[in-house]
Amino acid sequence: MKTTRDIVLISAPQKYNDRIEIEGGTIIYLDTSFKPQHHISIKGIVEAVPGLLTPSHYANGTLEMELEVGDEVYFHYLTIAPDNLVWHEDKEYYQVEYYNIFAYKRDGVLHMNGGWVFVEPVKRESRFGNFIVPDAYKQNTSWDVGKLRHIGIPEKDQPTLDVSAGDYVLFTKNSKFENEVEGEVFYTMHQRDLTAVLDESALSEFE
Repeated sequence: MKTTRDIVLISAPQKYNDRIEIEGGTIIYLDTSFKPQHHISIKGIVEAVPGLLTPSHYANGTLEMELEVGDEVYFHYLTIAPDNLVWHEDKEYYQVEYYNIFAYKRDGVLHMNGGWVFVEPVKRESRFGNFIVPDAYKQNTSWDVGKLRHIGIPEKDQPTLDVSAGDYVLFTKNSKFENEVEGEVFYTMHQRDLTAVLDESALSEFE
């Protein structure tokens, strides 16, 4: 099965994050009918991929096709929605634009997709390098810091960054949003939003 240009078809075995496991293995089930958008899953299985990505598309045109049928994927939280629902041979699927898929898992390994990165949040202290950063400035500054955890290939029109998983990176504060993936909370952003690598001499000031 193939899809139209730029559209990936996914199945969602679990549409909502409706359970929490607490200490001792006890599972608490949540009532997702109250503010269901707060419980929507961002995880699914690829069932069909497009034959190609439109070269002239404002977002997909700069991306390489990396996904395969059967990949487990993480995507934008508005994907599991009635407007994206399609039926095929009495089965329920959801459509998602290729560029809205952040990462995929294949053979047990997590890979980034479409120039996205996952960055682990880092608590910031009151110093940066040899300079004291007042609390008021920290709240209003346009940059933030985190630990790069997952990075893939860049978009076609972007350079390959001299950065690796495990590096501490600076990025524009408004470029990120949070997702929970594999039980961990990550900032999700584009590679082009990374502005610098934090060198070891300044690292201790953030711990």
